[in-house]
Amino acid sequence: MRNTKKLTSLMLTAAMISTMVAGCGGDNTTPTTTPAPTTASSSGNNTTTAAPTTAATEEVKKPDSIHWMVHDGMSEENGTAQWAEEFERLTGIKLNLEIVSNNEYNTILELAFASGSVPDVFDLNGEQKLGVYAKQNAIYDQTALIENSELFTKVDSAVWDALRIDGKIYGVPPEIASGAVTYVRKDWLDRLNMAVPKNYQEFTDMLRAFKDQIEECTVPLTAPGVFNTQNLPEFYQDASTDFVKINGEWVDGFAQDNMIGAMTRLREAYAEGLIDLEVITNTTGACRDQWYGGSVGVFNYWGGNWGETLTNRLQVNVPEADVLAMDPIEGATYLFSVPKVIVMSNKLDDDRAASIFKYFIEYSHDGGEGQVLFQSGVENLHWKQEGNNLVPLPSLSKPEEPLKKAWITPWMCISPLEVTDKNQDLSDACKDSLAVINKFGVQKTAFPVSDTLNRINADLKAIREEILAKVLVGDMTVEEGMAKYKENAEMLNVQKVLDELNGK
Repeated sequence: MRNTKKLTSLMLTAAMISTMVAGCGGDNTTPTTTPAPTTASSSGNNTTTAAPTTAATEEVKKPDSIHWMVHDGMSEENGTAQWAEEFERLTGIKLNLEIVSNNEYNTILELAFASGSVPDVFDLNGEQKLGVYAKQNAIYDQTALIENSELFTKVDSAVWDALRIDGKIYGVPPEIASGAVTYVRKDWLDRLNMAVPKNYQEFTDMLRAFKDQIEECTVPLTAPGVFNTQNLPEFYQDASTDFVKINGEWVDGFAQDNMIGAMTRLREAYAEGLIDLEVITNTTGACRDQWYGGSVGVFNYWGGNWGETLTNRLQVNVPEADVLAMDPIEGATYLFSVPKVIVMSNKLDDDRAASIFKYFIEYSHDGGEGQVLFQSGVENLHWKQEGNNLVPLPSLSKPEEPLKKAWITPWMCISPLEVTDKNQDLSDACKDSLAVINKFGVQKTAFPVSDTLNRINADLKAIREEILAKVLVGDMTVEEGMAKYKENAEMLNVQKVLDELNGK
């Protein structure tokens, strides 16, 4: 791991390029009109007709080495060194695998640009960072490489469309983005002889019943803050706290009339004690701990593996607990996040970019040995073969838990495995929550770039969060909050942001 103390002297240099790597400011939580791809196997429905240039790719020279900076996925304790050795054995390419702390990643990436030691390959947050780096010409435009590859036709077109910036694709997501669903204590519903709610009235009736009639319920519903619409879909419904695209035009979601309804619902539910009274300052970890302790009735969180984790850890403390990933109520929308994107430095020349794309990025989605390696790791270290199944082995750092992924979550892959002997069994809790988000989830898109937004975003977000908090606790009425926001938005020149987002 890079020693960040040695990089302190580069901080002043990093500041000189702060405009290049400043946050985009788009926590765009508004649903688009395009549903997200349901599973990787749905990619067969892609009707894009770009043809792969097989002859051209055969002429691409294999790189001797690749520098990859990564901050999530497999930890060093679980065998990243052995993984890199296996990559070299399979490909003949030396991999300089630079693992950095997740919390330090953005700073270290900035320092890499400042010092001229930019990695060949790294990832960017598709929602907040991709547009900024693209506009600053810091990352390689992969459009031609992607559209002329076999990968392009294997992946659902919605994935590519969600990442296009001015028609260009700057990278490949390692996996389909996570989507959030609402989990409910089904055993509490059964105790109260209540059905799963289908509309807002039934939803709040359920929360009220949990609060009043379930003795162990101290928090009917918890969430990590009130700003992110993704975590409170029943209350926000069609409203958003951020900029949104309506009928092809970007607008300020916070200033729209539907925010009045959203804030009213949040205020009334909070005043009645249906929402965690600590919601404004809650952290994700605190919410999970509350859920595991058995005192929470409803929690909106990621689908898939988290469905299993939320169930299993709750049942450690409450063995009789039953968890349901419920369908969205009428008017609510479950959202897929914008996926992170694997990008390449724009310092690469075309030949080297083509070689890294073919032998690293495309290799990780090849449907065979490369994809298995990136998804599940090294055979007999991270997984073993049993018949036609791939069975995860205990992780090296926590032998009581299996290692379920290396760098790509197997059940979230953007294109399906083509080999037929690497099947994996998923728990019902994992499959059930995936089924819900895959059926109802809507894909958010990469946020456009606005120089004005980059400058004012911190202040704008702070104002929005402050107004939401004051409305929630009753220090402001909904009407006062909206008036205050519009006054501040005018002062910050949000109209200029909208003009830039809309290309005016």
